[in-house]
Amino acid sequence: MSRLARWLDIALQAVTLFLLIVLTGVVLLGVSFRYSGNSLIWYDEIASVLLAWITFSGAALATMRNAHLGFSGLLFALPRPSRTILFALVELIFLVVFVVIGWGGWAILDIFGNETLISVRFIPRDFVQAILPVSAGLIILARILTLPERYRDVQEGLDPEQREIETEIARAETELNAMRAGEPK
Repeated sequence: MSRLARWLDIALQAVTLFLLIVLTGVVLLGVSFRYSGNSLIWYDEIASVLLAWITFSGAALATMRNAHLGFSGLLFALPRPSRTILFALVELIFLVVFVVIGWGGWAILDIFGNETLISVRFIPRDFVQAILPVSAGLIILARILTLPERYRDVQEGLDPEQREIETEIARAETELNAMRAGEPK
């Protein structure tokens, strides 16, 4: 993994974790105030915005780690030339789809004009909705940064999912053997 890819991975982890902590705080605050009989008017709107932001930053992080659902078994079952063609086609489709999503997300920002959130008037709606083009750009960047490693795996016929399964089985066997021998983990 390149240095830029590592930095992007760390940044996406930090942003996603920060948003998750903020959402947890907002939810706990909202529940506390509701329990006391003094509901916060902005709680639901801010919580839903934070959840959307977590979803999109998490999607970029999953792309960075190649952790989205896929059909690698199908891809790696093909002979090398077919595997390479299918890989290139899938990558092209993926990038085109996210370029369109990014463009659409950017175009939508103009529609909101001077609108703000309903319960928190100082937060512009285009700031809230900017997560769509920003995350699309991050997803595209993540996909491009991980492309050389994924292409190398395709050329060598190394299924990352199978490799991960084998690694976890080896780890579990090591732990089991250590437990049988009376050694601590």
